[in-house]
Amino acid sequence: MSLTISKENLQKFKAVKSFKVQEKELTPITSIGFDDYGQYLLTASANDNMHLYDSVSCRFINTIASKKYGCHSAKFTHAQNECIYSSTMKSFDIRHLNLETNQYLRYFMGHDALVSDIQMSPLNDTFLSASYDESVRLWDLRVSKAQALIPTVVPVCIAYDPSGLVFALGNPESFEIGLYNVKQLKNGPFLIIKIQQQTETTTTTTNNSKKFDQWNKLEFSNNGKYLLVSSSMGKQLIFDAFDGSQLFELTGTKPFPLREFMDSGSACFTPDGDFVLGTDYEGKIALWNLSDQISNKTLKPQTTIQAVPTSSPRTIAFNPKYSMFVTADECVDFYVYDEN
Repeated sequence: MSLTISKENLQKFKAVKSFKVQEKELTPITSIGFDDYGQYLLTASANDNMHLYDSVSCRFINTIASKKYGCHSAKFTHAQNECIYSSTMKSFDIRHLNLETNQYLRYFMGHDALVSDIQMSPLNDTFLSASYDESVRLWDLRVSKAQALIPTVVPVCIAYDPSGLVFALGNPESFEIGLYNVKQLKNGPFLIIKIQQQTETTTTTTNNSKKFDQWNKLEFSNNGKYLLVSSSMGKQLIFDAFDGSQLFELTGTKPFPLREFMDSGSACFTPDGDFVLGTDYEGKIALWNLSDQISNKTLKPQTTIQAVPTSSPRTIAFNPKYSMFVTADECVDFYVYDEN
């Protein structure tokens, strides 16, 4: 990305394309993700369809139906023409699909309940999956059987650090995040981060006084400094990725209503790791600046970007290579840098 990330430049991002499925298929999008090169975007919807877009030209390419098995947490592998995704019906297998031929390459079998999150390793062709069967499993794309199993209490959020040597598992039930060394899984987490809960003392509460229990995403910043814990409740938390201390609480956005469908993150880092973008139920995109800030602070948005008027953006992801980001709920909206 050649564009310098700054408050002034981020304010120049504008929505240029909005894609909406046919009215009869209108359902929430539950996951969005770019390929390694930033060329393509893949979304999964609650109507059992995935959609492929060219993110550089902001163009819809194709619908990939998974009506028989359902779909969630669709992620590219390191090959641009392949993806993995979790089944939501009939079985709970993870499916490895060639997007060009629409042929399955492999099924990853073993989970006994719905898989809520999948994350590819940035280092190689292994990936992690979290399930309602109270387990997280490590897989290799070449083998149908899990390479390792990590017991958990409830489905958790997963994130790899940029090196691929460390990953985080967030447990919303125990309010804990465990950091694991990929090569020493048997030793358990080498660091446990405990999220402190504030107690409600009045009947009229603010976002700051509610339990932080609507997690939908973990994300490491590309500079390796921060760990983002994202929620749809109008508050995000930033932790030090090395020692686990809480650095910032990001507030100032209106929470989204609870829904029955899964979610994949109401906030994301910019590629440099210095800024966080977060969605707002009122149709705005908030911008927080983490650089040159004093830690242990509650940060309000420095500014906002106006969302597409007909959209209520819930999920957001920044392209890893190009100057653009995407928001999604029932629509997919593309935002690009406009210097005019």
